[in-house]
Order: sequence, then structure tokens, then C-alpha cells
Amino acid sequence: MTGSDGAVVVSVTGGVTGVSATYERLLALAVTLEAAAERMRAWAADGARVLVDGDLLASGLLAPLSLAEAEVAVVTATTGPDGVLTESAGWWLDAEALRLAVRLLQEADELAGHSLAAIDHALGRALGQTLAAGAPLWVPVLAGGLTTAALLWPQVPGPGRDLLLERLDGEGDDLQEWVTEHPRLVERLAARGGGLVDGLRGAGLPLGPAAPLPPLGLLGMLGLLPPTRDTAAAARLLARAYAPGRPRTRALPGVTVPASGQRPSSVEDLVEHLAQLSELSAPGRPDMNGTIEVQSFTGDDGVARHVVYLPGTDDMTTWPWTQDDDVRDMGANLALVGDQPTAYGAGVLEAMQAAGIGPDEPVLLAGHSQGGLQAAQLLDEQHGYRVTHVVTAGAPVAHLGPFPDGSHVLSLEQRGDVVPLLDGAPNPDSPEQVTLTFEAGPLAGRDVAGHHGFAAYAAGAAAADTSTHPGVQEQVRSLHESGFLGAQPPDGVRHGVYRITREP
Repeated sequence: MTGSDGAVVVSVTGGVTGVSATYERLLALAVTLEAAAERMRAWAADGARVLVDGDLLASGLLAPLSLAEAEVAVVTATTGPDGVLTESAGWWLDAEALRLAVRLLQEADELAGHSLAAIDHALGRALGQTLAAGAPLWVPVLAGGLTTAALLWPQVPGPGRDLLLERLDGEGDDLQEWVTEHPRLVERLAARGGGLVDGLRGAGLPLGPAAPLPPLGLLGMLGLLPPTRDTAAAARLLARAYAPGRPRTRALPGVTVPASGQRPSSVEDLVEHLAQLSELSAPGRPDMNGTIEVQSFTGDDGVARHVVYLPGTDDMTTWPWTQDDDVRDMGANLALVGDQPTAYGAGVLEAMQAAGIGPDEPVLLAGHSQGGLQAAQLLDEQHGYRVTHVVTAGAPVAHLGPFPDGSHVLSLEQRGDVVPLLDGAPNPDSPEQVTLTFEAGPLAGRDVAGHHGFAAYAAGAAAADTSTHPGVQEQVRSLHESGFLGAQPPDGVRHGVYRITREP
């Protein structure tokens, strides 16, 4: 697998050249201008003290004209039209103008975001109310299924999705092509998940865990239930129908993939390693569901570093009543979109402990699809490990974060891949996170699976490695300078594959 076929970078947002970072630099400039104004005022005060200096005034008895000239010069330099006190006012006004401009731009962005969210919620609520009007008993089931499907389309190829598409009377290919050609419409539909849930509940049709409790339906009709504001809130509500369980993590001695013993030298290597690891739990191998890998190696500075690889969903057809020991299932998808803890995440931490990762040793988490979601969530958690970098491929991480100051998140998104859009929002622009959207062309094919597949994402990762965009370059450079990417270390690479399952 290689990205040598080429991927075209469509857009880059966030990072050191993003809007938020620019705002921060403007605010820092305002602080500098204000400090300069303060120094100028101090100089003006020094000038005022000079004017009343006793020795200067005493010299006026012998040279009154010189005294007058000196005092005029001091007044001109301090409080005159071009004096430091006058100039300090201009610098202070410039600082305040910068702060005001940034605040107005930020508030305009927030207002636009809130307005779009309100429209999405209203449209989703109207759809929910329409579905519920005069609804027979099958509507809650149908609506719940549609909501779940809208929130999280299957994350990886699997027999369940193939069977569904086969039953669309030959329309499956056309549907997939339409979806991949209009990905932003999918994002807008997903953004209405919260309103859809509110519309159904407001009509007296409880969803998810509320289903056996009819009084909640009455509360919904009376408008007494708190609103489901967005897709993340809807995902949290639906995730409550699934039992989170506890993780059981065990090492799998002797299980390896071709890249296990090799230190990654590029972002493309990270994605290709994820592809190899994901093959362990490919369809037809349920006994390997939940496998992850931890690599450890020592840098030239003597500090151990670790790369943890997190594949995506194993079982995307899981309903609450069919839940088994698979830790990467639909319930985990919903929980992660809603930024809720999962057994998958707890199991990853157990694997990191088993691998001997110390609390001060840098860790890179690399994940595809649900694995990227889990990686991004672990970056923002307080768990005792020093996770500094995250690379995500095809993961809907918009509702996670904000990420810690100084951390690095590189998010790869293939244009036409609907999975990273199923959180219903674009990734926020932040100094810590760079989102690189790319077009992989023929490597992505014309279906949902191809756009979400590893061939496309390897090409996108290769584009990141060779990018000339300053924001992307800073992210990739940080991965190299932090010692996660590079040549094979002299002491080799320690590695271990672990399997995480769920216990009731």
C-alpha cells in the first residue's frame, strides 16, 4: 500500500496558521502595544520629575534662558503633540482596537455557529414531529434506527452493511455514489440529530433508555425534558441504551503484523501500520476483535517513547439487546461521539500499563475511525499518562476537546468520506489541531467503503508528509522532533498486541 498515487490537499484548518492561532497572536500583539504605551507613560512621568528637579531650577538663577529652553524641550518630548505621553495614547488605542476587532470576529463566528445550530435543531425537530404525528407503534423503532444511522453510518466495511445495500433493489451503488459526492449534506443531516430526538420525545414517543418509562413521554409532550441540543447530546442519549461494561485486556504473545518491529518514519507509515493491524480483526475473525498494538523504543536522548495503534469499529450492527463482548461496537461509537467514557478507552489504558509505559514517557496515539475518536478522547483525559500527540484518520472528532495547550492533533479527512462528518460539525479551528482534508481520487473509488478505506488514507498521510503548508509542516515536524517518527533505533522496537473485550 502506498500513497505514491498522490492525493490532492483540498483544505487545511487550524494549527499554528489557523484562525484561532491568528487571534492569539493579535491578542499577544495588543499586550505588547499596551506594554509599550505603559513604558511611554513612565517616560512622560520621568519628564515631569525633571521639570521640578531642584538642581535644574537652581540653575535658572545663572542661566534663565537655558532653563527655559530645557523645560520647553522636556515638555515637547513628553506632553507635546509628538511627545511620548501623546504617543502612548495612540499605542493604547491600537491595543484596544485589536482586542475589539478580535472580539467582534469571535462573536460573529459564534453567532453564525449558534444560528446554524438553531436552524439544524428546528429542522430536525420538525422532522421528528412529522414522523411522530399519528404514528403507530413501529415509529419509535424506526425513528430510533434512523437516528442511530444518521449519527453513525457504519465505520468500516462489514457484512451487515453489504447485506443492507444488496436489499436496496440495485440502488445501493447509486446511493453510495450520491453520498460520497455530497458529503456536506450528510453532515447537515447528522447535525439535526438532536432536534430529531427532541421532536420524537416532544410528541410523547420516548427513545432509548426512556422507552420503558411512559411518564417521560408525557414530560416530553409538556416540554419539561431538557433539550437535546446537538448531535453529541443525541449520541449521549442513545448511548445510554448500551451497557458500557468493564474491559478485560490481555496480551497476545506471538501475534504481530509486518510493521510491528519497525519504527514509523512518516505519517504514511502510521496509517499503513493501522491498516495491517486492522486486518487482524477483519470480518470473519471475531476472535481477534478489539486488538490494539503498543510500540516502544528509546530515542537518542535515552527517553522511552511509545506509539499506540487503535483500529476502528469491529461490530457496527450491534443493538442494545445484541451486545456481546465486542468492545468496539455501535454503543462505543455513540458514547465517543457524545464524549462519554468507554470500555475501549479503559482497555487501552490497561494495555499501556501492561506495556510498561511510564507516567513521564511521551505517547503518540494513532487511530482510524472509532480508533481516532478514542485516541482524541484519551488526549483530553486525566489518566496519568503523557499523551502528547494524536493522529486520526477518518474520525468524527469535532465534539472532543478542547485539547491541552501544547499538544498536537493531526486529523486526516478524505473528501467524500461521510464518517468524519457524522458528528454534524466541522472540526474546530484551534492551535492544537490541524485538519487536513484531501481528495484521493481513484484510490477512494466510488463507494462509502473506499472513501473510508486505508488506501485513500495512506495517500492522504503521504500528502501530509510532503505538504508545504506551514500548519501541516509544524505538525509533522513535531512528530519527528518528539521522536515518534524517524529511523530505526539502535536498540530496536519492543512491541506487543493486546486484545480488549467487554465484561458485563
